[in-house]
Amino acid sequence: MKEFQYIKDMKYEYNADDGLAYASPVRGVWNIVHIGTLVPGGHQIYVCPTSCLRGVVLTTAEMGRMDKLSTITVGEDNIIEGNMEEQLLHGTERIIEELPERPKMIMVFISCIHHFLAVNYQRIYKILREEYPDIDFIDAYMDPIMRRTAPVVPVLWRQMTRPFKRPESWKKDQVNYLGNCFTYGAEYCDLTALLNKNGIKTLEANNVSSYEEYISMQESEVNFVFHNTGEKAARDLEIRNKTKWLRMHPGYDYDVLEEDLCKAAELVGIEPPSKEWFENERALTDEAVAKTKELLGDTAVAIDYTAVDYPLELTEFMLERGFNVESVFLDAITESEERFEKLKVKKPDLKVYGTIGWNIRQMDRSHEGKIVCVGQKSAYFMNSDNFVNVIENAGMCGFSGIRHLMELIREAYSEEKPMREIVSIKGWGCSCV
Repeated sequence: MKEFQYIKDMKYEYNADDGLAYASPVRGVWNIVHIGTLVPGGHQIYVCPTSCLRGVVLTTAEMGRMDKLSTITVGEDNIIEGNMEEQLLHGTERIIEELPERPKMIMVFISCIHHFLAVNYQRIYKILREEYPDIDFIDAYMDPIMRRTAPVVPVLWRQMTRPFKRPESWKKDQVNYLGNCFTYGAEYCDLTALLNKNGIKTLEANNVSSYEEYISMQESEVNFVFHNTGEKAARDLEIRNKTKWLRMHPGYDYDVLEEDLCKAAELVGIEPPSKEWFENERALTDEAVAKTKELLGDTAVAIDYTAVDYPLELTEFMLERGFNVESVFLDAITESEERFEKLKVKKPDLKVYGTIGWNIRQMDRSHEGKIVCVGQKSAYFMNSDNFVNVIENAGMCGFSGIRHLMELIREAYSEEKPMREIVSIKGWGCSCV
């Protein structure tokens, strides 16, 4: 059985998660420990069996942030004696009393075993909130059994906003970005540049310096979301606090990028960019793309879903501009069927690899000639040191984001990186340290 499929032979309902899975040693993608550590003044308590705790403890130790983590070990004796609720309560109380500094927020992560045994954890949180009214207690979850109906990362982003209350009045000079591992700064994000130009600052979990500033995000009248992982938080705040929100599209379709900026401007009550501005941005971006194509020539390109949210859209964008995109790495198709069908016609021999398929473990990683990879997973599986080392768009959105991506691709073509050393680092670019 091949480790890849040609796109012409595939159906739109593709999903690589169909049984025995392979976990590659590519470790750049963030997990719930990295994300939870973003909250200033926050602390995480994981209540799990030893085997589950091992991963979160090693992650935190690698970050050098063991001061942000505590653990409560669930053992067989707790199951037999039926004291899971008492253990959760008294364990958390002991941790709080022994911490050198009282946290402003505590995220208590329960695990699958608590669901299996129907532990009434909400009762425990109620008691803790009464005992420690100065601490915001957040019910958080590390339960992979729920990964289809309640995936842990989107749920955590939502839970991290649960302390936000509806304010008496909204601040018109600030907005929130929800669900981002990386700051969307003005240099590589058109929306941020537009907002800042109009005196509006952007707040997100990774750019606030105190818990008080973090909580001040509740006073923003508008939330913006760049990734699917942030939508649960935005919808929840819309229901609870009546906060408006807009889903941005960090893709490569010029028309969509323009439409998004105009919608965003209308939502916050500012003037949208002019027609001349858009024309200039398109021209500058086309120039950057042409420069990249001239450098790469017919060099093969591989793209993976850990680097960009829309790998198929980027594939289509680059194919239309003459790039030799040879393969794409993804474990499920999350983009439109229309785009998928277009690619079947445009590039029928496009190779699609599932990175968790059991058979990819022994794939032939050799490649004839140089291949430029966009993302860590494609670089690992193609055994290439010429790669763009980013995850989750790395704060790039809009015309300026595309230009920066082109710059990174040119850099990847010209300069090799120690791929195996880099992809072994857990939580690429984590600013929590």
